Amino acid sequence: MGMLDVEAKRYLGKRDVFADAFNYLLYGGEKVIEPEKLWEMDTSQIALPYGSNARVPIQKYRDLLKIWEAMTDGRMIYIILGAEIQGKVHYAMPVKNALYDMIGYSNQVEEARRSFKKRKNEPGGDEAALYSEDGVLKIKLTSEEFLSGFRITDKLLPIVSVVIYVGSESWDGPRSLVEMMDLQDTRILPFLNDYKLNLISAADMLEQDFDKFHTDLGIVLKIIKHQNDKADKIIDESNHRKIDPDAAFFLKKAANLDLEFEREEDGVDMCESFEKRYMKEKITGAIETYREYGESDEDIIAKITKRFDITREYVLALLTTKTT
Repeated sequence: MGMLDVEAKRYLGKRDVFADAFNYLLYGGEKVIEPEKLWEMDTSQIALPYGSNARVPIQKYRDLLKIWEAMTDGRMIYIILGAEIQGKVHYAMPVKNALYDMIGYSNQVEEARRSFKKRKNEPGGDEAALYSEDGVLKIKLTSEEFLSGFRITDKLLPIVSVVIYVGSESWDGPRSLVEMMDLQDTRILPFLNDYKLNLISAADMLEQDFDKFHTDLGIVLKIIKHQNDKADKIIDESNHRKIDPDAAFFLKKAANLDLEFEREEDGVDMCESFEKRYMKEKITGAIETYREYGESDEDIIAKITKRFDITREYVLALLTTKTT
């Protein structure tokens, strides 16, 4: 996705926006996940590739991955939250996301295995037990636990993955693993392990869903959905004049908005950006009209700067753009 990928990760990776997305997905917009309880995780994963050219394991990277430190029933729990950002429909997405999740669980099992150390020459017994070695408390495993690299009492951290799709067209790809299968005999369906694709698709959201967000993500997704309409009208009607700078740059790429603005700390004035675009369109139209009448570039520069009260450099840049 190029620059869209860069801007998407910068914006959607912000803890408040990331929390907002998962609160919408998991809790219908209720503020359950607190941004300050989210922590970055290493997004690199080792995957076994599939396909005719598959030879050796390769390193894959999730777009965004965080761990959520949550308090439930008076005790601390941890949940891993992952997000994949798609500008276009990926027709094998259930397989891709399932692979990421399974690698995540596999890594947890491997981490548990590495944390155990077989005690050599320990006499008798198959039951797991605590023992001390060099003053360090360690665990003796049963033969089954040693074989598994996982104790019967061990638990995995849950992994929740979501695809955030920012295309303008509806998601027409499969939303589960079973949907990808050529299933002729439905009697085997109960024995197939399915994988559900969690999806946030701007193009498929209902209008009332955009109000369930508590950051600029709601207005961003709404503009993406209606990018073929008047985005400025949406902003004006929502009374959402200024938005987060990272949101503005992401929106510019995702919705293909021809806007010019700077990354400002107090937010980007979107109305002002649209006004600049309209002015640019008027100036460009005037330049084309003067050219049709055979005016020289110098004459055009003189007339445009006087008519619109703008700098010579700005007009020259537009002339150069038109020429190239």
